[in-house]
Order: sequence, then C-alpha cells, then structure tokens
Amino acid sequence: MSLNAYHFRELSIPLEKKGEILPALAHATGLHEDAILNLEVERFALDSRKRGAPHWSYNVRFETAKRLHPTHWLVPATEKAETLDSDPLKDSVLLSKHVTVVGAGPAGLWAALSLQRKGFSVHLYEQGSPVEERFGDIHRFTVDRKFNPHSNVLFGEGGAGAYSDGKLNTRSRNVFSSAVLADMVHFGISSDVLTFAKPHIGTDRLVPLLRSLRKEFLSLGGEVHFHTALEDFELSNGNISKAKFNGAWQNVDNLVLAPGHSARFLYELLHERGVEEESKAFALGVRVEHPQSLINLRQYGANVNTNLTGSAEYALTAKTLNQTSAAYSFCMCPGGVLVPCVSENGTLATNGMSYSKRNGKLANGAIVVPVEKSESLFGGIEMQRRFEKRAFEIGGKDYTAPAQTIKAFLSEKKDSALPKSTFLTGVVPCSIRDILDDAICDSLADGFEQFERKIPGFISEGLIVAPETRTSSPVRIVRNTDTLESVSTKGLFVLGEGAGYTGGIVTSAADGIKLSNRVRLAKD
Repeated sequence: MSLNAYHFRELSIPLEKKGEILPALAHATGLHEDAILNLEVERFALDSRKRGAPHWSYNVRFETAKRLHPTHWLVPATEKAETLDSDPLKDSVLLSKHVTVVGAGPAGLWAALSLQRKGFSVHLYEQGSPVEERFGDIHRFTVDRKFNPHSNVLFGEGGAGAYSDGKLNTRSRNVFSSAVLADMVHFGISSDVLTFAKPHIGTDRLVPLLRSLRKEFLSLGGEVHFHTALEDFELSNGNISKAKFNGAWQNVDNLVLAPGHSARFLYELLHERGVEEESKAFALGVRVEHPQSLINLRQYGANVNTNLTGSAEYALTAKTLNQTSAAYSFCMCPGGVLVPCVSENGTLATNGMSYSKRNGKLANGAIVVPVEKSESLFGGIEMQRRFEKRAFEIGGKDYTAPAQTIKAFLSEKKDSALPKSTFLTGVVPCSIRDILDDAICDSLADGFEQFERKIPGFISEGLIVAPETRTSSPVRIVRNTDTLESVSTKGLFVLGEGAGYTGGIVTSAADGIKLSNRVRLAKD
C-alpha cells in the first residue's frame, strides 16, 4: 500500500488533554483514527498568545493512504532529519589515540564521552569537585562566606549550567544538539526534551544526569581527575607538547580545552603562550525578581491552572536611548532562586537557577544591555571585574548582594527596606547607579519603562539585584570553523562557551559531539 506523508502544524490541544494527539489530528484532518499511520511528534509548545486561553500546540508528521489537499496547516512531508553520519566533515580530522580534555562542563563532558565511545583514550581534568561534593561546597559558602575558587557556582562538574535554570532549548536544532538531547534521554531525562520547544530539567535533575554520564564514561575506560587544575602548557614548533596539572608536567598529544566562560586565568595564560584570541561583544546588567503570581497573571491571564501549564516565563526586548542601545531579558527563571556567581575573591555577580518544578514564589530574570567588543583584548573582562568589585564592596564585603526596587531605581532614591529576595547570601539596600556605569543604567531605565507597558506591575513589584555580568565570555579563542582547532596552535582544540562559540547547556555539549564526530583515530 502506497502511503502519503504529511506535516500538520499548530495542532491545538486543550491543556487538560496534553498528549492526546491522535483524536485531535483525526478531527482536524477529517480522517478516521485508523487511517492515520506512523504518527510522530516533531515539536510541541505551550501557546499562550491568547491571554486567558493557553493551549498545547503540536507539530506532527504522519502517513495515510489517502491523498489530502494541502492547507496552511497541512503540507506534504519533507525527508526525515539528517543524522551525525550525514555531516560532510565526519571523520575528516586525524587524531592520535590519547586525548586530554580540560573542563567538565557540558562541552568537555560530551567531548570526553563521545571520544571515549569512539575508541580514543581520554583523560578528563576538572579543577572543581564532582557534582555531589560541589553541592556541599556551595552550601558551605552560603553559610560561612569562605570562597572556594575551584568549586563553586561556576566551577566544578557540570560547569555553570549545573546551577542555572537547566534550559535545554536552542535557537535552531541540528544533528549535534539532537544527539545531546538523545543522550540526556538515555541518561534518564524525560523524552519530552526531544520535542518540547522549551525543554527544561532544573538543577535537581541535572545532578543524576551528570552522575550517569560520568558512570558510562568511566565504564568505557575513561579517566576523570577532579580537583586538578591546568596551570600551564608548553608548545614545541607551534604544537601542544606538555601540560602542567597541580604542579606536575606531563606529555600531551592533543589538548581539548572547554574552560567555561569565567576561566579568566586561562584566557591570560593562552595570551601569554601566543594562542590567538580576540575580544567579542557580550552583555551585562542586573537580575530582577517579581512575584511569580504576577508573571502568571500577565502572561496567561486569570483562572489558568498553572499545574497544567507550569509557571509562566517572559521574553522582553526594547530599543532604548533613542534607538542607540537596547535592553532585553536573558535566562529567565520561573519560580527560581538567585545565586552568588563568583569566580574570584573580592568580587560578586548574580545568576539565576530553577529546580525542575519551578514552583518557587518568585520569578527572576536577567535584564541586560549589549556591550560592544573592546578595543583591548581583556577590556570586557576588566569591565566585568570593575562592576563585580564595586558590588562586593557596596554589599558589605561578605557576598551580600546590593539590591534596589525598580521604582526606587527609576526615581534615584534609596529604599528604606527591601521586599523578600531569594538571593542565597542575602541582599542589602543600595543605589544600582553606584555599581554600574550611567550609560548602562540609563538603558536599563528606559527598558524598564517599556517593559511596564508589556507586563503591568513590572516596575511597582520588581526588585533589582546586581550585577549580572556573566552572560557570556568577552573573549573568543580563535579556531578553525571546520576542525575546531586553534588557528595558531596545533593540537589545541577549543570548545563551548569559554571558547566564545556557544551559549547554553545544549549548544555547548553539541560542540563536544561535533568535535568527536569530525575526528578519527590515527593509526600508529
């Protein structure tokens, strides 16, 4: 029997009937349920554009013996998605068997695992703690305020992404990001992440995932070295030849560097050793907190069951200062928690994270302003440090965060008291303009005024906690687009957010898979 394949777009399903796709598709197409074959979900999302009436929207692929007339929603199906084998650069780079990977964030972890699966012998080095110990290190810091430079919210197994909102969405999916999501399902995460438009798993579910990934890597013969920092490396005729870990030098054939966006020491070391780097644009600003109930009401409307929808999110953008600047939301965390984001003594920055249920009483999101790339290589890092040092000092030098209501910020007044905040080490009233430069504050102020028109109450019920500086790295390690190898240093492969090429958990992990897919084992 000859079958015809179709895509159906934006199939609407009521909240309480999530997943009941077959009867809805039969109704929409006029087909009997038995006539719909090989039904697959390609993508689904919560559609809340009509306030007060959110619903699930599915994109599906199916086959039927009947020929159907195309409509706006129904179109003939294209070929199925490509696979890793269809990458034109697959197995195009020769690599010797022994590979050293530095950094156990998403890029480093997936590079190490994928290379080990492919028959390489991989040693993975991480300056911080395994994820179980890391939880304890972070908790102790919030109690005794004694900063551990190697194991904290930014450094340790899982990288900065392990203590974030756990977002797994990407702007566009490809074979590499799809492979990451498939791995996550293999490691016990719900298969919904394969098709949900905005997948999220939360810090609490990332922890068992990381344990499962590590277990498989070790079972395949890989080796992990925690509490082991890369301190230096040597070149021989432009090639990586040696690396120094915890004071001991060792020979290395290939070095895969996946340092994360806050490994400032490594940027300086690479520059000293002649590895080509360049400054890049980034963004910085503040975190804002609001009652989650306010965001739910404004985004969904009244009388919507958030047990069915989950807590509401927002995505806000504004052209500011007469179109010369902008302000936009970044890494919004529904029902989330604010955490101290510290990588150096005497500095303080903020970040947001959520647990899988996203059921906290406060929502938080970064509101940031774009910063052009600096004329000097480390100008962006110097700007970050300047704001972080000011925040640390104004907060009382004990990692308490400076905070100000949005209303007081706009009127340039200091608060006599602050509303409740989730920031783990507490907040203290301040003037945000004492921390950030006027140009950034002016752009934020303009943005807040515009966001109030989109979410009434954004100003009157909002609390600013500052600063948000670690949105991405201000430095890029220049690499070959195809091979991912440094353009200046043979045998040095650079990956992920720290290299300046990705943003987020999935795209960083996908960079690791891309590398493993493009290399092949060189014969002795």
